[in-house]
Amino acid sequence: MTLIRALLTLVVLEAAARAAPVRGVALGLFSEDPGWSYRPLLDEIARTGADHVELVVAWYQDDASSTTIGDHPRFTAPPETITTAVRDARAAGLRVTLFPIVRLAAPRTPAEWRGTLAPRDRAAWWKSYRARLVGLARLAARAGATVLSVGSELSTLDGADDRASWAMTVKEVRRVFAGPLLYSGNWDHYRDVAIYDLVDVVGLCGYFALVAPGAPSAVEDVTRGWRDLRTELTRFARERGRPIVFTEVGYRSIRGAAAAPWDEGVAGTVDLDEQRRCYEAFRRVWRDAPPELFGGVYFWNWYGWGGATSRAYTPRNKPAAAEIKALFADPPD
Repeated sequence: MTLIRALLTLVVLEAAARAAPVRGVALGLFSEDPGWSYRPLLDEIARTGADHVELVVAWYQDDASSTTIGDHPRFTAPPETITTAVRDARAAGLRVTLFPIVRLAAPRTPAEWRGTLAPRDRAAWWKSYRARLVGLARLAARAGATVLSVGSELSTLDGADDRASWAMTVKEVRRVFAGPLLYSGNWDHYRDVAIYDLVDVVGLCGYFALVAPGAPSAVEDVTRGWRDLRTELTRFARERGRPIVFTEVGYRSIRGAAAAPWDEGVAGTVDLDEQRRCYEAFRRVWRDAPPELFGGVYFWNWYGWGGATSRAYTPRNKPAAAEIKALFADPPD
């Protein structure tokens, strides 16, 4: 069985290297109404030219030291909602990546987030996380998801010290879900991820600064930033022998977004064109990248009203949406 598994994994990796890059958009299942339909948003995503959607499921723990992961009473999509969203996405012609993320309900400091987890009982945390992930894997298999993420941005837990726990977790997930698995490292930590060889897809959250704080952010400036990053990331992909998939690329529609794409704060002056320029820069730099290096992208995040007064990441009803369509066009514009 070990030899068969190894051969199947090799086939998956070789197919990924030959496949066209993913044209994806993320959609958070964040509605407080468990009966709310995501179908209209999924249809909008399909009309951008996307062929994949990343359905984001939020799990919660109290703070970075907690050992139990659970549902938020308002912000965690229940299984029925996830199942319906997967099936609606497939009906809209989209392949589905299920993408769980860990959030903190009561962080003790502003610096605490999923990238700084330090559970006071590591074994208990892994038991809780593994149970939830295996449960989601079963749902993914039943509903017809294509890809499952086993984790994202867990920077303090994705190193060598936790490799055995990851190996056990991935093994249990593979027993119930036959599709490809991915792990998504954070933009400032991806070189230190020690578990990429345990999964099929090398994922990366791409919130890299494109310009220095306060520096000009004309399209030439942000394009230069992405061009420099492409050189660095190409080396990394070649070292791993697998393409990189950007599981999150996004920018708030505010002035200064290019310098701090990771900043989720609510402050800032609305600037729809700075968001658009960041999208254009990504399109310019990555549209001709070879599939053995660039496995595709999921833009963050279609959920939200969008529009002319929005400061949020969503590109809905904003000029940035046209850049997505241009990148996803065949051939690309």
